[in-house]
Amino acid sequence: MDYEEYIKNMNDFTKSALLETFNIGASRAADALSEMLGHPVTIEVPHLEIISLKTLPEKVGEDVKVAVYVGLGKEFSGHAFFIMDFDDATRLFDLMIMQEPGTTTEIDEIVKSAIMEMGNILISAYANALSEFLGLTIEQTPPEIAIDFLPAVLDFALADIGQYCDYTMLLGTVIKVEGVEFDEHFFILPKPEDMVKVLEKLTGGML
Repeated sequence: MDYEEYIKNMNDFTKSALLETFNIGASRAADALSEMLGHPVTIEVPHLEIISLKTLPEKVGEDVKVAVYVGLGKEFSGHAFFIMDFDDATRLFDLMIMQEPGTTTEIDEIVKSAIMEMGNILISAYANALSEFLGLTIEQTPPEIAIDFLPAVLDFALADIGQYCDYTMLLGTVIKVEGVEFDEHFFILPKPEDMVKVLEKLTGGML
């Protein structure tokens, strides 16, 4: 079975192992954000899907998104994105600075900086959990933020990864701040040869 076929038909055991790893990262990110914001934050990853790259906009939403990007390198290379709805980003910023949700309606440089830092904390926690679980060194680039329609945001990453594989992992990410819930998305577009290392680790070399 080739790499793309394995990804597309990933079994429930492997998905569960990955999901557990990402939830460990989510818990760490929640602790870091709670400390950053000064009030309780919980983050959960309730589900993981293997989907076609072509269906990402449909799954995540085709309106304007706020996307935080971090490049991954060394022993696990690829592209990691945390994607928020525009309105969710402004409401979350309001909660971060303890003002009434709905007060902020535009995303200026201050809002961008706050959301980028939050996204970076989340992506880093996921990457570090994966690194520890797999015993791989994962380097991360400084975060970047973009506000655009999803195809434009993903253009360069799809050009890099799409030539090797048409599928990716999409993780639902539920963030709760002060009782307010945000349903967002996180996904990784890994280099196939590095993702094979992950799959071999999870399956005991049975890939």
